[in-house]
Amino acid sequence: MKKTSFAISAFLLLSGAALAQGVEYKELKKKLKSGNVAVCLDAVQAIGKLNDTQAVRLLEITLEDRNWEVRQSAVIALGKIKGKTAIDLLFDALNDVSLNVITEAVRTIAMNGDPYVMDKLKRLLKKDYVLRFNAMAILGLMKNPEGVAPLINALKDRNPKVRRNAINALAVIKDSRAVIPLIKTLNDENDDVRASAALALGWFGDPSAIEPLSAVINDRNRLVGANAAAALAMLGDAHAIDYLVGVLDDPDEQIRINAVEALGKLSDVRVIEPLMKMIHDNNPKVRINTARALGKIADKKALSPLIMMIHDSDILVQLEAIKAMENFDDDSMIDPLIEALKLSWYSVRYCAAQVLRKITKQNIDVDYEKWRGWRLKEKKY
Repeated sequence: MKKTSFAISAFLLLSGAALAQGVEYKELKKKLKSGNVAVCLDAVQAIGKLNDTQAVRLLEITLEDRNWEVRQSAVIALGKIKGKTAIDLLFDALNDVSLNVITEAVRTIAMNGDPYVMDKLKRLLKKDYVLRFNAMAILGLMKNPEGVAPLINALKDRNPKVRRNAINALAVIKDSRAVIPLIKTLNDENDDVRASAALALGWFGDPSAIEPLSAVINDRNRLVGANAAAALAMLGDAHAIDYLVGVLDDPDEQIRINAVEALGKLSDVRVIEPLMKMIHDNNPKVRINTARALGKIADKKALSPLIMMIHDSDILVQLEAIKAMENFDDDSMIDPLIEALKLSWYSVRYCAAQVLRKITKQNIDVDYEKWRGWRLKEKKY
């Protein structure tokens, strides 16, 4: 009798739970059809927590919503649900008309550790170029050694954009199997593909790439040559200095940015003078990379241009110059950093105070008067 009573109680309890869940789904479905974006987003977030087949069905409907934010939210929710059906829907989202939704689908798929994802990706490599392009991005984000072989094969893809994305993915994974195929790609017919391959080889740190990179430093395309020189600098080859200094006045801003960054990686005092000229470049990205490069060299001669850059018109340049000064051990930069506490942007003042605390071992707030008072006492002694 007791067993029968227990069974009936359990049945009623489960029936009640199922009924309650059914009511919840009806309410959520009603919210999805409300037409109100905020209400839809709340509903999608709640559905993602339910993690069952009914939730997947509702999210499948949501992927057809007119609002891209709602569709993007559905992709995020699907990422929290396990199973092949949810993964299939994430891959369907790669065909969305919104770049934001596609980007979220790429990220979400890459974070999914299910082996089924790799099977789907291999099939995607046989689809149109846009899907092949996205497959390269996913493989790179996954950093899965199993993805190296299909990425190497993609270096021969008929579409140059796919080949470039494959190169970028291989540069992220940094598997030694990719070095020789990337060296061969230096002969690609497409300028952008050759430029990407040249720069990628620098990230691998493999000395076998030095000779082939040296051979393309005078490529017919200036970006290829500049990237080859930048890669050589990453590999520690000082022969790249002359070429990199020579392209610092190139009209192409990307060439100047890459050259400045590469010169900083060499950490050679000979490049300080050429870099000093770049603090007045009209592109803030060039100036930001110049500050980083000077900070990496960390020679006393590099301190003077960094002090000047504290008063740059661009806040990001100011911040980068102050951060770069952390690498120096010189009393002459204390006063300029204290003066930086009078600049308008709080983030700049905060950064200056951080560097001051690090180099002086003083625990003083972001307060110009307090720092100035401490400095005057120091000078008296």
